[in-house]
Amino acid sequence: MNCRRAFTLIELLVVIGIIAILAALLLPALARAKIKAQAIKCISNQKQQYLGYHMYADENREFFPIHGDWATVGGFIRTNVRTLPIVHDSMGETNRPLNAYVRAAEAFHCPSDHGDSYWPAESRPSCYAAWGNSYLPMWSVDWFGVKHTTANSLAPAGSVDGIPIKTSEIARKAANKIIQGDWPWHGSRDAGDGAVNRAAMDRSIWHNNRGQRGWNLMWGDGHVSLFRFPKDYGPAQIDMPVSLTRAWW
Repeated sequence: MNCRRAFTLIELLVVIGIIAILAALLLPALARAKIKAQAIKCISNQKQQYLGYHMYADENREFFPIHGDWATVGGFIRTNVRTLPIVHDSMGETNRPLNAYVRAAEAFHCPSDHGDSYWPAESRPSCYAAWGNSYLPMWSVDWFGVKHTTANSLAPAGSVDGIPIKTSEIARKAANKIIQGDWPWHGSRDAGDGAVNRAAMDRSIWHNNRGQRGWNLMWGDGHVSLFRFPKDYGPAQIDMPVSLTRAWW
């Protein structure tokens, strides 16, 4: 007489329970690994752009780029922008200065790009989708204690906002000179804690920086790192004076 051995209902439930426990243990680790991988890609992107900035400067008497709006130093160029001008690409530029040195538009696309809490509707679903660029230099104005790096191509000749930074000025204290960063790095953006814009606070959570002002920044000496600004860094610091003695300038 043949007797078949099969799992009992209790045994199946035990196995399913063990699998569920293992999955619960593994999923957070997998999520952290994904966040880390995206951060590494973002750092790689900005290092490529750093080389682009310096190749541009080598051919332009040490000066960094000039361009017509915040988003247009490099990246994907929208084909309909001339017929449909948008914020941060209002001039509909078809030549972005860094594109001659960083050929792949995807190098301007951060995989953690969730948009901009300051412009939540305009940046849907991401800054790259909206403006062709996930990164933001300090363009034409000195804000949040940061000396501007790129300048306004439409500014009057000789005006301060029309003169970009030079590599020789960066060299004064390159290790803490901010060149650019993830798009929401300006203090006017929410940090994911709702302190600036509760309705759109999730848009500025890029590298799991929930509630902390931390974004990948490109520095004057070429390194790119996740920098955490102090807790009091926010909209009120927009007129903070530039100082080479601070942790950033």
